[in-house]
Amino acid sequence: MTSGVRAGLTTRSPRRGLTAAGTAAMLLGLVVGWIVVYSVSLLGALWRFREPNAPAPTLSMGDQWADLAVSAAQVAVGAVAIAAVYFARRRNLPAVWPARSGTARQAALTWCAAIGAASASILVLSRMDIVRFSFSVPASVESDWLAVVSALAVGLREEPILVALPVLLLVGRLPIWAIMALSATMRGLLYLYFGGGGFLWALCWGAAAVWVFYRYRRLWVLIVIHGLVMNIQVFDRVIPSDNAATVLQWINILILFSALLWWVTPRALEAFLPNTVAVRYGDATVETTPMVAEVVLNPEKLDPDESRREPPVKP
Repeated sequence: MTSGVRAGLTTRSPRRGLTAAGTAAMLLGLVVGWIVVYSVSLLGALWRFREPNAPAPTLSMGDQWADLAVSAAQVAVGAVAIAAVYFARRRNLPAVWPARSGTARQAALTWCAAIGAASASILVLSRMDIVRFSFSVPASVESDWLAVVSALAVGLREEPILVALPVLLLVGRLPIWAIMALSATMRGLLYLYFGGGGFLWALCWGAAAVWVFYRYRRLWVLIVIHGLVMNIQVFDRVIPSDNAATVLQWINILILFSALLWWVTPRALEAFLPNTVAVRYGDATVETTPMVAEVVLNPEKLDPDESRREPPVKP
């Protein structure tokens, strides 16, 4: 019996060691790939972090086209990497990845709520001088429309590689919280140009992006929100109005904080109304209250008019 147990341990240990080594190799390859793909953005973020008062850069038409070319290369790399990983893991993914739940609307509201919460928290910390969060001065460009296209494409540049790829590659091999922490750290480094507060800001909603994709499996929602909602103020470059920046900023605030209110309100009501029982059917929530029902042993014999028809019984 003892020899059999030892034989089993000797056969399983190399396999476990190989699995751990393979996961470590995947992590290393993913991080190195991120550094290579986002090398220009990382260098720019680190430079702005060290020189927060440096003047805004000036981009020529050639610089803008080069930026769009890099963006196209990042999108292509993300698409190829996701397709390759999905093809390699298509058989075991259903066993380690829960089935998709919820709607696209719920996914969008959840992530907008996370962005709103992160923004509110970092702004408070910045006001208290705990962290530095400063919006960098927009770069001077020759073509405003190319700047708009570049800003709207940021979701395509980041969400497939920073969210979908690590989940597809590491789900089932690492707990989801570890994948969230890994992706959020890389995202935070890309936003160091806002200061230390920018790192914490992107860390929060970057982790939420991984969780939203893990649960709802709607990558396009993350891409649209990141490109259109978070960067909506870029349209100020092409809208001929002095009030465009203010209006667009308020639209951004209303979207994010309305989503945050939508997400917090039902949970707050559930916490402060303990007598309410929440019964969930899939993603739908039905609010009910406790009920007391009478149990009838023989319901077929129950006749509400029976007492009226039978004569009273004499004592």
